[in-house]
Amino acid sequence: ERDELVADIGGEAQRLARLVDNLLDMSRLEGRTAEPRVEWCSVEEVIQVAIDELALAPGTFALAIDADLPLIRADAAQLERAFANVLENSSRFAGPEPITVRGRAAGKFVVLRISDHGPGIPQEELERVFEPFHRSRESSDSTGSGLGLAIARGFLEANGGRIRAESLPGQGTSFVIQVPIPASEPASATPPVAERG
Repeated sequence: ERDELVADIGGEAQRLARLVDNLLDMSRLEGRTAEPRVEWCSVEEVIQVAIDELALAPGTFALAIDADLPLIRADAAQLERAFANVLENSSRFAGPEPITVRGRAAGKFVVLRISDHGPGIPQEELERVFEPFHRSRESSDSTGSGLGLAIARGFLEANGGRIRAESLPGQGTSFVIQVPIPASEPASATPPVAERG
C-alpha cells in the first residue's frame, strides 16, 4: 500500500509539474515573449527527446523517420515541447495500438505525421482542438488541461512551422506538422539536441 501511495504521489506531482509548465508556456505565448533561440537541430533527435521525456510504456510509439532528413533552424527546446504535447495528447486517445510517427522531407518542409487509432475528432472540432482550454467531447480523460495543442501550435508557428489535424470519427486522428527546411546547410555537422530547462 505504501508503494502504491508513493507511486500515486509521484504521478500527481508529475501531472502538476506539467500543468504549471503548460500555464507558463501559454502565458509566454500570449504575452509574445516566447522568442525562439534559433539553432541548427535534428527533427529526429528532438522527437526522440520528446518521447523519452514522456516516459510512457515501451511500444507506445512506432517511429518511421527517414534517415536523410535535413537539419532545420529552430528553437530545439520549443519544438520538443510542441512535439511532446502532441504525442501526449495522442496517447490519451490511442487505444491499444501504437501511435505511428512518420517523418519525411517534402518540398521545403520536414513533415511529421503523428497518427493514432482512437475514436477520432468530429469535423467541427478539428480546428477548435487548438484553442486554449478546449476539451474534446470524446475525451474520458480528466487529467488534461486543454492547453497542450494550443501550446504546440504556438511554439510551431513561432518557429515558422504549422500544424493541422485530420480525422474521421471512429478511424483515428493524425496531426500533421510542417517545419521549414532552410535554404542553406549548416557549417558544422554536429547539431544540438533539445535540452529541458
